[in-house]
Amino acid sequence: MLDVLLHLHGAAPHETAASPAYRWINRVRQGRGLILQYTLQGAGRLRRGRRTHACPPGHALLMREGDCTEYFFPPDAAAPWTYCWINFSGAETLWRHWIRRHGDVVPLDADGETVRSLRQIALIYQGKGFQDRYHASDLLGRLLASLGRELTGPAASGTSPAQRALEILRDHHRRPLNIKELAGTLGLSREHLTRLFIQEHGQPPATTLRELRLATARRLLRQTVMPVHAVAEQSGFGSTVHFCRAFKSTQGLTAEAYRRSRRPGSA
Repeated sequence: MLDVLLHLHGAAPHETAASPAYRWINRVRQGRGLILQYTLQGAGRLRRGRRTHACPPGHALLMREGDCTEYFFPPDAAAPWTYCWINFSGAETLWRHWIRRHGDVVPLDADGETVRSLRQIALIYQGKGFQDRYHASDLLGRLLASLGRELTGPAASGTSPAQRALEILRDHHRRPLNIKELAGTLGLSREHLTRLFIQEHGQPPATTLRELRLATARRLLRQTVMPVHAVAEQSGFGSTVHFCRAFKSTQGLTAEAYRRSRRPGSA
């Protein structure tokens, strides 16, 4: 499935998009480049036809120049999108197969071999440190091998969509994230994900997301002197008003009253 040599066309270990002007339409791009773009912070989005998928931290876009997709910085994003990427060629058949089988957005272990290889290649490219084209091809081959293992290994095939959703919520509930974007990341509709999540975990994902954010808020109220608006933001709530309403409805106390009740010596 690979050509004789893999060719690296571009790479960056750290870039940030913060404007809706950031938009790439792959259909009109010239070339045969294959793009792997991994989110470090924030989130981007990819659109294929009528379906839009979020790419939050811990996920990567698999793309081809000339394909009918576009990726962009969401105009309603609450934070910039920071990512690393490479553009290469020589594995077109394999790349098409992975996109068909695993989708345009795939989860990758932030501490795993694939992401380490991606950032290593991007750093060497940035520093113009490749010895020759064979050096670049060798590292790209290792990257593809680790990506293939991660996409098709036991850990990938043995995790249900509802479990993957729960893991994403646990890891990223403090960031701007909604259930529609979460479902899109997994290649599901919001309604389908909600049904699967209830079957496996006994409650909707939106309820779990709120519980995780409230648990983080309680910890911050107990352990820090952050003002309430900062606690709301650091817990993942979109607004202080929403946070205060949710907190009082579940705790029976305002956030400030909860903080006072947890101070040493309080009645």
